[in-house]
Amino acid sequence: MKRLLLIILVVLSAFGGWSQNKVTQGTVEDYSVRMNIGETNSAEYTWLVTPANGTSTDIGSVVADSAHILWDGPVGIYSLSVQAVDGNGCLSETIIRQIEIIEAGDLIFDVNYPGTIVCSDLAGGTDGSDPPHSESIFNITYNGNANLLSAKITVRNPDGDFVDLSGAVLPDQNNPEIEIDNPETDKQIEFSVADSWENNTGANVTFSIKLISGITSDNLEITAESSTDIERSVTVLQKPVIEFK
Repeated sequence: MKRLLLIILVVLSAFGGWSQNKVTQGTVEDYSVRMNIGETNSAEYTWLVTPANGTSTDIGSVVADSAHILWDGPVGIYSLSVQAVDGNGCLSETIIRQIEIIEAGDLIFDVNYPGTIVCSDLAGGTDGSDPPHSESIFNITYNGNANLLSAKITVRNPDGDFVDLSGAVLPDQNNPEIEIDNPETDKQIEFSVADSWENNTGANVTFSIKLISGITSDNLEITAESSTDIERSVTVLQKPVIEFK
């Protein structure tokens, strides 16, 4: 039976592009599919998580080409599958992505503070968002017994340079870690990252924030686990361009 199942999965991967994603338990992920061939008008999509207890999201009600899924099920491996009926009533093959739910580490980003999306600044540093923006807020959480005294992160701008929280390029790119002190006696550190950027590239660009380590109130240094929820991003949308006809 196991051998037969493997053969079936390999066949499906030929049509669907088999891949595996790790998600931290309790996080929300966005997924989308694209119809390369077929009538896209009035197309509907059937989404399925197997086993079904991987998520409490009512995924059976999703008929669009994108889904917003809360992975709050037990730790383990799940299959996310999608099948389409195009506007002509024709079925696509089923595509499958393997999802592994992993436990959150002791030191992670708070899932209630996800990555952000902002607009490009205008020329000269004028804010290009309505309403205006100047920074993105994130929160670091420690799940151990002690409190969190400080944490270290890195921030990389769209040019690939390491920067400080204000967006200034760090003079020592070989030592890019920023230490953030916790002003409270608790397990969380909220901090902001300047996200002002003039984006003339014609495509979206990103700031990348990575959690490195933390110091607890019992004087232990905790290293953030690379397989858990320790990365955030700020996506800067391309600047709109207009002209007279």
